[in-house]
Amino acid sequence: MLFNSPLSLEKAHRLIEILNLHTDSHVIDIGCGEGEFLLRLASATGAHCLGLDISETCIAAANAKAEALGLADRVKFEVADANVYPIATQYDVAICMGSTHAFGEGDAGYPAALTQMQQWLKPQGQLLIGEGYWKQPPAQAYLDFIGEPIGIYYDHQGNMSVAESHGLATVYAATSNQDEWDHFEGCFRLKAERAVLANPEDDKARQKRDAVREWNSFYHQYGRDTMGFGFYLFIKDKG
Repeated sequence: MLFNSPLSLEKAHRLIEILNLHTDSHVIDIGCGEGEFLLRLASATGAHCLGLDISETCIAAANAKAEALGLADRVKFEVADANVYPIATQYDVAICMGSTHAFGEGDAGYPAALTQMQQWLKPQGQLLIGEGYWKQPPAQAYLDFIGEPIGIYYDHQGNMSVAESHGLATVYAATSNQDEWDHFEGCFRLKAERAVLANPEDDKARQKRDAVREWNSFYHQYGRDTMGFGFYLFIKDKG
């Protein structure tokens, strides 16, 4: 599993291509994780990139990969909270893949991300967001399990409509297919199961495996037909 979202390598390359970036472009990625998407973007386009994440472990791994790939002069990764990070420049592209919760809790996250991130963009700058959505009304048992209010997600059209109400123009939208979702969820399960096989006496590994087993069970029973994931490219159409 390359990305911490239901995103295939083919679709990732497609998203990078449509951004139409070049060596003078500047990109910021919020919740970048270990930086896989941003590193591939920088390698393909030569853009100057900054990735932020609150996880020290993820940022250490991202910086190590940047060094190994010879991209450390163009891609920087920092441990930071996006809500308080001092943005010193305006960007051509701002990215947030599955991390809008970094900007607020519950149903406040996505709108807050739209408000905050477009302030970092140049006029006509691009905002690329990966966000969950409801494919159908969720069963109460599923809501109770994931512990999130129904309002935290919109449907696919709703994600676009909310962005447009924030002064953004939707110029491209795509969704994860079922194979991408199954691969994403299956890789989490495999990783947890193999961790216990490698260290049978590790209590933390067993606890995590048991939690992942339960999550995987609810995914197949409810989430597979209920939760979607969309990739949205918006343009800031007001200066």
